[in-house]
Amino acid sequence: MGLQYDVTTPFAGTIERIFVSPGDPVEEGGVLFALSAGGLTHAILAPVTGISGHMEVALGEYVISGMILTHIIERAGEPEAEPEGEAP
Repeated sequence: MGLQYDVTTPFAGTIERIFVSPGDPVEEGGVLFALSAGGLTHAILAPVTGISGHMEVALGEYVISGMILTHIIERAGEPEAEPEGEAP
């Protein structure tokens, strides 16, 4: 199993939308949450490729800066397949 990364909010706001559920695969840079603050909506992105963990927040919840939103378990790299070739 890979490392666990916390996904945190950079500033206070309201969770406007949640794009993933626990156990969903996520790609680095993929949108996980929409955070509304100051009349604007900001995307919270996945810091790594992996599997989404337990949601620490709910839709419509007000969050503060630095609050953990979810966790991502980084996928361990799969070994590269050896090229097929003819035996000597």
